Amino acid sequence: MAIEQGICKNCGSLLMVSTADEMCECVFCDCVFPGAEAIEIFNNPDGVEFPNLPQPKREKAAVRHVATPVFENVVEQAVKVDRAQTKETKVEKLFEISPDDIKAPSKVKKIVGISTAAAVAVVLAISVPLCVLRYSHRKAIRKDLSVVIESSKMEVSLETEDGYAKNYKLDGQTNKELTLVAAKEVDNSQVLLAFESFCQIRGEEYGYSSDDGAHYYDGVVLKVYAPNGRFTLEGNKDGAKEDQIEFYVPEEESEADEKD
Repeated sequence: MAIEQGICKNCGSLLMVSTADEMCECVFCDCVFPGAEAIEIFNNPDGVEFPNLPQPKREKAAVRHVATPVFENVVEQAVKVDRAQTKETKVEKLFEISPDDIKAPSKVKKIVGISTAAAVAVVLAISVPLCVLRYSHRKAIRKDLSVVIESSKMEVSLETEDGYAKNYKLDGQTNKELTLVAAKEVDNSQVLLAFESFCQIRGEEYGYSSDDGAHYYDGVVLKVYAPNGRFTLEGNKDGAKEDQIEFYVPEEESEADEKD
């Protein structure tokens, strides 16, 4: 017995034809016809037209002419099993995994719990002291911000309201960023004086010397908001100069914008 390829003369589907059986059967449209005809169409398909006509319904007990086994009522049987399993019975569903099947051993749970607790403890042990230290330095620097204002001759109020400053902000992991809001116009020379003074009081608080530019100046940022615009100065390891100051003037609203 040999298995050869053929084509259904009705729908044009590819078939597997057994030479041991005179007839063949299309598993797609149920057309039954001689196997030799299916093989011939496969070998010479030119000019062949496939009518794709409906085929008579076959009885369950009818002889099948296929090269591979065809199991009757597979879908019907599967539906019956599923319905029986969904009822309130003790029948377990096939291939179903319950939470009990994937429970981790108690030893694994303990290891995971201990590891998680240890990781949290390490994070807290590192972050909490750093946070406390940062705010301790910040509090000390705030007390000396009046020196920055006086040396630069800017008009910046250091008053607080409900414990919050209104016209200045000290920020950054190592308190490198200072923002000031001036009541009157400011020029570049004042911004540079304020920057130098801020670096000095910050350096004294952290124990940095002006000779160590990488810690004393580098990455320190001063922003000044004034009626005439916004000034930004960021230092590097060599310090800071007036020509490094970035100045930004907000665009004035046009008459059309004001009317809108």
